[in-house]
Amino acid sequence: MTTLDDFRRLALAMPGTTEGTHFRMPAFAVRGKNFASIDKEGRAMLSLGADEVAAAVGAGIEPVLRSGKPIGIRVDLGQVTTERLAELVELAWQHRSR
Repeated sequence: MTTLDDFRRLALAMPGTTEGTHFRMPAFAVRGKNFASIDKEGRAMLSLGADEVAAAVGAGIEPVLRSGKPIGIRVDLGQVTTERLAELVELAWQHRSR
């Protein structure tokens, strides 16, 4: 089981990451672009490309869609390992740091 503290630590470990808010919830950005945030239910939200979303979806991980297109994933922290979350956070950071 992974916690919000684990998520925050992993996000802030990415180079150039800053912490702020998005819709009054914690958010993490690189080069001014959010790559990770927390939703009202305490789930991690990660920005990924369509191919990355398709590969990531599984137990505890669901796609986030905007106008029917995948823009990221929503992660139930209680259902993923810290190692898996670290992989996903790094993917999101890479996606937004370009």
